[in-house]
Amino acid sequence: MQNIQTIWLIRTKRRQTARCAGNKKQPEPLCSARPFADGFLRHSFLPLFEKGKKIPDQSQVENDFFSSLTLLTRLYAFEVLDTASKSYPYNILLSHSDAQKHLSSLRRDIELSIIQDDDGIVKLATKDMYNTCNTLYFIPVLPLYRLLQSSKQKPTAELLLSVFSYLYHIAEIPYYREDRSCLYYHYECVEEWLIDELEDKDCEDGNSMVSELNTASYYGDVMLRKMYNLYHLNVFKKRIDSYKFNNTFEKNCLNVTKQALALMLEYPEGTIFQSTSNQEFESEEGLIRAEQYISFIADTDAALYENIARVINDEFNECSEIEEPILLQIYDAQNELTPKALDFEYRIFPLLNDLCTLLNNIP
Repeated sequence: MQNIQTIWLIRTKRRQTARCAGNKKQPEPLCSARPFADGFLRHSFLPLFEKGKKIPDQSQVENDFFSSLTLLTRLYAFEVLDTASKSYPYNILLSHSDAQKHLSSLRRDIELSIIQDDDGIVKLATKDMYNTCNTLYFIPVLPLYRLLQSSKQKPTAELLLSVFSYLYHIAEIPYYREDRSCLYYHYECVEEWLIDELEDKDCEDGNSMVSELNTASYYGDVMLRKMYNLYHLNVFKKRIDSYKFNNTFEKNCLNVTKQALALMLEYPEGTIFQSTSNQEFESEEGLIRAEQYISFIADTDAALYENIARVINDEFNECSEIEEPILLQIYDAQNELTPKALDFEYRIFPLLNDLCTLLNNIP
């Protein structure tokens, strides 16, 4: 995976804090100079609130809120906090805070809000977000082509070819040789720039990139024809069942392939962009679209890629927002709710990361 270099320009959102690797050496035990009372360490502090000037009707709000909370707790299977001894509206705030803690324990970026609809009915709503970590999810194609040329590695290559076919046909990841892909435009721009450069002077680096472009075009089309063949989806499970690995690389390839098959069977209509258009942005300008950082690419090595990556990062330098997977759910009887939320996204993005790692480290 390649990191987008414009991290400091992306709008700050609530993220999980990155952790540094810890020191394996055990720290020296620390003792206070004299004994202190530590009773406050065992005390559970309750959330604070500031009473507003106008408080909504208690009976109506409590009825609406706790009805919505019941739907939430049933969906995520946790107990409603007993707040019978707490006064209104503190019981609402306390219940909301407790529910948020349960959602946070799922290790997902879920925000819980209290909203009011046009009819004045109070409800709970969740916003589930997947943090793409400002990563370029570019899946290199040429490493798999080279793997297919080895008779010893052909069973492994065919496993990954089934994964590629799934990602192309069902997950609908754009392919750089098709004009609907954002990368198609970048390859085209590099080609036009090289033509102009070579007309002016004989450039050794330019000639090298022309060779890379020709390779990316020709073998990219070859791989597209292979991926397009639905046969690779039809024999997906058969290839997994008959595959025998001999080393760590092959074992990891098998694991990635199993994960992809599980996603295909569990989410037969799941696409990579299904949850990326659910956000409202201040402007369409200065926005990094999901299609710009998720795609098949020829290769992620050598001068051609470095040139394209530099252009992309320069383009992203002008952006302040990024389109990421997000799902909103409102907890009332009229909406169809799912506890899985962004489960598909929480599985497919790590899968892409693992797949790219394998392709970039073929023995």
